Amino acid sequence: MRGQTRSRVQQERMSVLGHTHDRFPEDRRFESKEKQGAGKYVCRRCGAFCQEKHWYMDNDQLKQLVRKNHLTETLCPGCDRIDRRLWEGEVILESPLLEEQKDTVMALIKHTEGKAWHDNPHSRIAEVETNKGRMRILTTTKWLAQRIGKQFYKSFKGELELKPAHREKFIRVYWSRKEG
Repeated sequence: MRGQTRSRVQQERMSVLGHTHDRFPEDRRFESKEKQGAGKYVCRRCGAFCQEKHWYMDNDQLKQLVRKNHLTETLCPGCDRIDRRLWEGEVILESPLLEEQKDTVMALIKHTEGKAWHDNPHSRIAEVETNKGRMRILTTTKWLAQRIGKQFYKSFKGELELKPAHREKFIRVYWSRKEG
C-alpha cells in the first residue's frame, strides 16, 4: 500500500516539476558541441590535422595526407578556444630577468606550450603582453598555465604562487624573482 502511494505522489510531482533542463533559464543551458564525424580535418589557422578523432601537428604526415586524401578545413579545438576567448589560465611573471634574457624566456614559454599541446590539443597560449620586467600570458587551459609557472620556478627559481579560482575552471599563476 505504501509503495503505491509513493509512486502516485511521484507521478504527481513529475508532471508539476518537469525535466531538469526545462527549469534552467535559456542562457544557462549548455550549448551542444559541434561534433566532427569520421574523416580527416585540417585547421585552417595553425595547420594541425585531425585523424581518427585526435589532433596532430606533423608537417610530413600532413603533406602525405594532402596528397592522398581530401581534407576538410575547420578550426582545431585550440584555435576555436582562442576565437571564442575562452581563457582558463593567466600567468604573471615579474623579474628583471625577463628583459635581460628575453630570447631564453620566450623559448622556454614556446617549448612548454609545445609539450602541453602534444598532450592536449586544447592547450594554447592565447595572448602575451610584456611591459618592462613584467609579462602576462593568457592560456586556453589551466594546466598549461600551471606548467609554465612550474617550468619558470624549476629553471630560474624565485617564488611561485598558484591561485585557482573558487568553483571556476580558472587559475592565476604568479612567478617572481627579485634579482636578475
